[in-house]
Amino acid sequence: MVESALLLIVVVFGPAAAGALLYHLWTTRPRRPTHTHQAVGQIPVTRRRRQQALRRHAEVS
Repeated sequence: MVESALLLIVVVFGPAAAGALLYHLWTTRPRRPTHTHQAVGQIPVTRRRRQQALRRHAEVS
């Protein structure tokens, strides 16, 4: 009798617990990076400025 009651509990609450776990994992997943509004082939400003600064430093030396 105890085994059948335990089986009934697992059958009833198992899918609900699994669904809650999947929902939690889905809602807490890391977001995809958003569009950075750059044209195709455009270098990001932070990289571009660093490269220009190194280039200018090399020209001055």
